[in-house]
Amino acid sequence: LTVNVLFYVDEVLAPVSLEVMTLQGLMEFSQSMTDIQRYRDGLALRYVVPTFMDRRVRKSEEILAQLHTYFPGQTCEPIRYNVRLSEAPGYRQHIFEYAPRSAGAEDYGRLVERIMQDDAQGNA
Repeated sequence: LTVNVLFYVDEVLAPVSLEVMTLQGLMEFSQSMTDIQRYRDGLALRYVVPTFMDRRVRKSEEILAQLHTYFPGQTCEPIRYNVRLSEAPGYRQHIFEYAPRSAGAEDYGRLVERIMQDDAQGNA
């Protein structure tokens, strides 16, 4: 299914939890995209969004550094781990409704601003 979708989109935003196995999965996904780009040259991995960032965990920082190395310019500011992000769907609300002043809302707001700014500047 994922491969089929890649033939119909121009850009991909890839959320990546800051875990070792997820990083390996992203590398495999990136290789699949490279293979598909032979047939679909407009396809681009536009944003890599690190999630579940916990600055208390050294591995999170290490994986984030690797993302910046492998995907420079595409790696966004990380979305910090925040329990409110897990709670919001249980109340059928998005984070901006459920906890608009939370770290999660702040981080996702920053991501939205970046995407909108890139789009306005023609960088999308």
